[in-house]
Amino acid sequence: MAMHLANAISYITDEEKTQRGALVGSHNCNVDSALQEMLAIKRKYGKIDKRQGYHFIISFKKQEVRPETAMEITQKFVEKYFGDDFQCLYATHDNTEHVHSHILFNSVSWRTGKKYRYEKGDWAREIQPIVNELCKEYGLSIQDIEIGTEKEPKKWDKTKQGIFKWNHQIRLDVEDSISFANNYENFLKLMELKGYETRRQSGEAYLKPMGEKRFIRLTDISAHYTKESIEDQIEKGIRRNTVRTENRTPRIIGCRKNYRRYIPPTSYQKAFLAKMYRTGQLKRKPYSQMWRYKEEAAKFEKLQSQYLYLCRHSIRSAEELEKRKKNLDIRMGDLDEARHQMYKRRYPHKSALALLKIIEENETRASYYRQGSLFYASNYERWREAAEILVQKGYTIKQVSEMKEAYQRELASVAKAKRELKKEENLISGILSGRSRAQVMEIAVPEINALNKAQENIKETDSIRKAISAGKGGDAENTGSIWAEMPAHTEAGHLEKQPAHNGKKQPEQAR
Repeated sequence: MAMHLANAISYITDEEKTQRGALVGSHNCNVDSALQEMLAIKRKYGKIDKRQGYHFIISFKKQEVRPETAMEITQKFVEKYFGDDFQCLYATHDNTEHVHSHILFNSVSWRTGKKYRYEKGDWAREIQPIVNELCKEYGLSIQDIEIGTEKEPKKWDKTKQGIFKWNHQIRLDVEDSISFANNYENFLKLMELKGYETRRQSGEAYLKPMGEKRFIRLTDISAHYTKESIEDQIEKGIRRNTVRTENRTPRIIGCRKNYRRYIPPTSYQKAFLAKMYRTGQLKRKPYSQMWRYKEEAAKFEKLQSQYLYLCRHSIRSAEELEKRKKNLDIRMGDLDEARHQMYKRRYPHKSALALLKIIEENETRASYYRQGSLFYASNYERWREAAEILVQKGYTIKQVSEMKEAYQRELASVAKAKRELKKEENLISGILSGRSRAQVMEIAVPEINALNKAQENIKETDSIRKAISAGKGGDAENTGSIWAEMPAHTEAGHLEKQPAHNGKKQPEQAR
């Protein structure tokens, strides 16, 4: 949101163009905190989107006015045109043959919260007459006004639209050329092949897009486009491509394509297929049944991992498995103790690590401030204060960074070892719980066998009783032999409860 305003303020307040800041002024705000005050008004009224501000330029004829006089005219124009409504920052540049003034003002009124509305023809109807009146007061030439048109300087119109219109496209072309260049000279050559006209002056590169009349400095596009920065990016790209080429193993990739062109069925074919489906001649393809085996597949994988674990560690009995589990508990406790000792060693340096965190969080924004972006002044202050306190405590940023990385490596290794032990412990617990279920099944099986044997004994007893009932008046010897063949666990009471066959009394010998 604030980047465009910050760039514009940085440009118009350039010390090299304003006699080291002597030709800079403000209206309804302070020069040093103009950006922060404008942003505060936007946040106050909830209008932080769309157009952020407006930029006017008042240009004077060549060698007609002194910079100080142009500054007075600009100040009177701002006071008369904006009144008490808008916050303005203005400056006069004397670095060109034509002395000119820049006026940057907030798009939101600090008093009413309404946005500035510029209509077509406002320059000719309202703005240019005020400028002409002030120029007459100082004996300067004036510009003719045509009602219904805006007579803005053509040079400024191209400059204003050109730098913002080409900014994004130039950035894309620069990044593309850096990725293919071998050195800085080759980079400039690639930019020329893209249609740009290049020029080097005072160690900086300038580009002029095709069809434009003014050169644009590369560092105005981005602060990272200095010669040293571009050469460093090119070197990193070459090194990365070289390492990737050395480590890459050539391989053949198979590619299977279906060149058969799909022809949709006609209406007649659709009706025919529908009729075949209704009559049962065309069957619907069955749905996949893989979901039925998902649970069984998971069980199989679990059993396989358990089996491989037992084989890998040569475990032959449950006692060995229990012993290994106890060893895992001991090792887990040792790791917890090691982590506790790490925390104890790190505790005295806790404040230094907290300061390092503040430094790392504000490092990037502080670098923007050092490059001239005043919007990040608060981040720079936090970074500077943290760095000073760190030095007062007897540390250096490099020393604390190395200490932080060392503690992070140690804690990460302990956490990794604990995860491995926990995974092994879960595997052993699964094996032991499976063994317990197997023992329950083994205990349940003999009970079922005993029940079957009892049923067989009952059947055998019934057959013996039938034989006794059928043997009327048989001799005692045969009867005695029958009793001798009865199982030892068969009770006499069982026989007494059975009903007598044919309703007749049993012989004396049988009783």
